[in-house]
Amino acid sequence: MAFVTNGNGHGDGDGRLRAEDYTPPWPMVPGTQKLAVTINGQQVQAEEGQTILQACRVLGIEVPTLCYEPKLAAYGACRICVVEVEGREDTPISCGTHIEEGMVITTHSDRLIENRRMVLELIFSDHDAYCLPPCQFKCPTRVDIPGYLKQNSLSNWEEATRILKRSLPFPAILGRVCPAPCETHCRREEVDTAIAIRDSHRYCADRVLEVDAPAPIPWPKDPDTGRKVAVIGAGPGGLAAAYYLQLRGHHCDVLEAEPEQGGMLRYGIPEYRLPKGWMDRELNHVWELGATFKPNMRLGRDFHIADILPDYDAIYISIGCYKSNELGIPGEDADGVVNALENLYNSTRGLPVPALKDARVVIIGGGFTAIDCTRTSVRQGAAEVTIVYRRDLKDMPSQDEAHEAIEEGARVIFQGAPTRIMTDERNKVTGVEFQRMKLGTPDEKGRRRPEPMPGTEFVVECDIVLAAIGQGPDLAWIESEPEEIRSKLEVSKRGGLVAEEDIFRTDLPKVFASGDVRTGSTTVVEAIGEGRRTSYAMDYWLRGHDLDDPQVRRIVSEPQPSFLTIVPFTDDVKEPQAIMGKLDAAARKTNFNEYEFGYAGEQAMAEASRCLQCTCEAIGHCDLREAAIEYETTLNMAIDERSIQDNPYVGVNHGYGRDETHSFILRDYSRCIDCGRCAQVCKDIVGAGCYDFIGKGFDSLVTTADFVSLNETPCVSCGRCAETCPVGALMPRPRILETYQLDVSRCIFCGICADACPYDALRCGPEFEFSDYQRDLPMLDILEMSDRERPTR
Repeated sequence: MAFVTNGNGHGDGDGRLRAEDYTPPWPMVPGTQKLAVTINGQQVQAEEGQTILQACRVLGIEVPTLCYEPKLAAYGACRICVVEVEGREDTPISCGTHIEEGMVITTHSDRLIENRRMVLELIFSDHDAYCLPPCQFKCPTRVDIPGYLKQNSLSNWEEATRILKRSLPFPAILGRVCPAPCETHCRREEVDTAIAIRDSHRYCADRVLEVDAPAPIPWPKDPDTGRKVAVIGAGPGGLAAAYYLQLRGHHCDVLEAEPEQGGMLRYGIPEYRLPKGWMDRELNHVWELGATFKPNMRLGRDFHIADILPDYDAIYISIGCYKSNELGIPGEDADGVVNALENLYNSTRGLPVPALKDARVVIIGGGFTAIDCTRTSVRQGAAEVTIVYRRDLKDMPSQDEAHEAIEEGARVIFQGAPTRIMTDERNKVTGVEFQRMKLGTPDEKGRRRPEPMPGTEFVVECDIVLAAIGQGPDLAWIESEPEEIRSKLEVSKRGGLVAEEDIFRTDLPKVFASGDVRTGSTTVVEAIGEGRRTSYAMDYWLRGHDLDDPQVRRIVSEPQPSFLTIVPFTDDVKEPQAIMGKLDAAARKTNFNEYEFGYAGEQAMAEASRCLQCTCEAIGHCDLREAAIEYETTLNMAIDERSIQDNPYVGVNHGYGRDETHSFILRDYSRCIDCGRCAQVCKDIVGAGCYDFIGKGFDSLVTTADFVSLNETPCVSCGRCAETCPVGALMPRPRILETYQLDVSRCIFCGICADACPYDALRCGPEFEFSDYQRDLPMLDILEMSDRERPTR
């Protein structure tokens, strides 16, 4: 048997190869004739016999490609490696055009960029495979949504909860109070309706809480580091930070102003939305990890930063927003104007509010505090409840609950802003005067700014006014600190504590701050997201890392990735979203009992099965994604864009499936871009010939004959096809790796395993040699050849 050279030898036709016939693979050996060419305005030297693409790669000039495989003849299927050559009107493919003396080549121009972008958009028009789930990156906590939904669909509730707790420590709580921003970017909505992501993680987390057993943790707890951290505030942000710091081995003392844990979860969210007994069961997971709770410790009253600074290695300030914003209109000091937060604080503690019973109540605002005050007032026995918001329903943060408030008997007035509180001679509230607003130009969040309309005033008569137009943190405690502390704690123009954006470090050494105290009033999920990220920054710092290191900042900041303009496959079977059951309005408005029932097990599994699993195992090493980002075929995720609106080549999609029948190789036809690399490698290098093109034109696909399983082909499970695939259409099947032993008594030393191994783990050694190895030929270093031939992208 002759020495095999992967098609580089010429030979004499008798199957044997003479040394003088051997042609080494590219790059060319020293002594090859040099050619003078110009590439992108630079005069360079290339070697005779090289293609433009080969020459560019040797010279370090980037030319994108998807179908090029250095071990094979040029194929040119993808056509994104096109270049401009002076004197030619067309744009030749660089992988199949050889260098000639005096060539003037341009690898990047407006024309080429436009051509490449067009090719990429054509690929995406039938590429029913998403790199990353937009829902995950719309969530402030970055929950692995496809991962936990996959486990839900299999009824693996504990594993689903474990996945959730990697970045969301309290999934049962958030399953009740989260506004679900993830669902606004669910790609299932392009098929029928979005996945009920929030309701789904509520179900699996509830099943775990029902079991009298230790809660699952996302990863094993690290050994004790000996570091101590003071967490000021036992709200969602502070407890999230304490949870992850405990997992990393740092001991946390949580100092809370109130007698019980939870912060705004306990004192700002009514019982009918979040039962406090259920909430405590999940929050107690923090103490199960070893953190210490210290109640009735108010910052500025019971202790100061200066007092505890020497006792801790780091301090995290995560106090909530308990100071209501003022209306700034005449009559605000009248008898009957009630602090909205104080009203919620009393009602959540079970204290009746006599002033509300049989009263006419007006709530000013449109956020979650406003809607909670509205529905609480109904339950407290108010005779008439009216909420007035200056924008439209679609701009209302609590729009879902607004419908339920209307069902319960509340009245909602949109596009109205208060101008004055009306009072009688005893300074008691008799009503509120409002002015109609028109919606003007959009603000930075895309919401249209309300503008007053003179002469449109109207009055809503009432006895009680609840002002709920926002709140901020109370930072009066800073003034009680000594000068050396006070001078390094800066307050922003918006009234928050200043801390660095990505690492949440204040100017005071060892002190970090994030959540509501930094940003102002936000949602629970945003506070938890900042708390988790702050714990990462603190952990890096406590372990001695430099937080100014750009790599550390990038990890902690979790920048949003790019999303591609992939046209969705909208022919999936239409399945309605599973709707949770709840009490009707008449039954729920007279009490504070939780009124939503949650899913049944079958509902939770069915809803999770609707997930399109918008993720790809090839993320991080996909040539198609890299090219798409470079040529800006991406979506602007800052606004609610849909990919189907952005790709100009929307058409009929192919309903390709996924083949998981092979023991070692996964095939996903939806990701295939018809580059042909797998077919060439399998035929010309391995010799099995398992793949080929089937169909013509838009209907062409690289697959097995008649779409049969790889098990029914001559496949030798070498993995070469998966190695060369540029997009993850072919992937090694995840499995438990084992050490394979060679039975020397049965081996015939054919060398096929060493030649076929895609990772060069096998090679000819001093004891054994390939059966086709010829000693009269020069010794070749297979590993070195492989390194030289491997694609650079």
